[in-house]
Amino acid sequence: MSLQQPSKDSSARPSPANTSRKRPASERKVQANRRNGIRSTGPKTERGKRTVARNAIKHGVLAREVVITAGDGEESLEEFNDSVQQLCEYYKPVGFVEESLVQTIATCWWRKARVIRAENGEIRKRLDTVAVDGALRDSDKANLNLVLSEMDSGLFSVTNQADQQVSTRDRWSAMQVAQSNLRRHHSGLAYLSALLTIAKSEIASEGYISEEILKKILGAFGLWDCLFALTCLHAGPPETKTEDRPSEKAVDEQVVDEQTDKKRAAVVAYIDAQLESISGFKEYATQRENLALDAEARSFSLPPADATDKLLRYEAHLDRQLYRAMDQLERLQRQRRGENVPPPLNINLGRRR
Repeated sequence: MSLQQPSKDSSARPSPANTSRKRPASERKVQANRRNGIRSTGPKTERGKRTVARNAIKHGVLAREVVITAGDGEESLEEFNDSVQQLCEYYKPVGFVEESLVQTIATCWWRKARVIRAENGEIRKRLDTVAVDGALRDSDKANLNLVLSEMDSGLFSVTNQADQQVSTRDRWSAMQVAQSNLRRHHSGLAYLSALLTIAKSEIASEGYISEEILKKILGAFGLWDCLFALTCLHAGPPETKTEDRPSEKAVDEQVVDEQTDKKRAAVVAYIDAQLESISGFKEYATQRENLALDAEARSFSLPPADATDKLLRYEAHLDRQLYRAMDQLERLQRQRRGENVPPPLNINLGRRR
């Protein structure tokens, strides 16, 4: 005799439709869930914290917009996500509103970092070109001084009718400043060195300095080393000899040649002294330019006034957003924990009418 197990009623079997439906929670269960939610302080296990920390990243709207992910200004989305995770681990947000406030805090910090980068860029915009800009300015000044030194000194004479309001002394003073400024820059000093080197070469080959070079020496040295300029004039081209009169005594040519050689040697020695002096001025110019470059770079350690004003106003705006979001998040979390949270205090600083 075979034993048959009693068949189960087919109506007792759960149908797919029955399994998809959930029994409504009772009012008692709903109230218990609310009380538990108030006492909840967020996940306590490490796995739960990591899961919650990713919620704001997965569901946040701001995360998809605040980070620049393309173009030359591309930013690191991973770095932003890490900052959001750290903030979530600190605040332990519960629910969409708290997660959104945490993300608002993260975006404020992210944008504040941009302010610092913008400040860095404003400073570098001038610092990165300060050396080139300084060299160009020095070159312009030196070239202007070279042009002035090459000008005909007659332009500075009292007969000049270009400007009757400027005295003769002021005109020559301007010329003197131009000659003196030649020693301030490398290009001017290089010009002076080349000029004197040509003068030495002419003395060695021709026995005198040509009129063209003498004119240039007078224009470059005459008003800041007049003695040197006059000395070079004595080494100029020899005067045209006239026929000796019968009554004049014959001059000993050997004595004349000896005197001429002494003059040439004295002029060459004076030129060598000037070249040595110019070499010292070159070292001074290098030191002076380096100090000026360093001082100008230090003066550019702050961005320009207009950029500073814009950055400060933008940063103040972000600070207000940041502190407002932090305050709102703190109040929500305290309310969720069942603490008594007083209403926010609004102070109107406007004038009374």
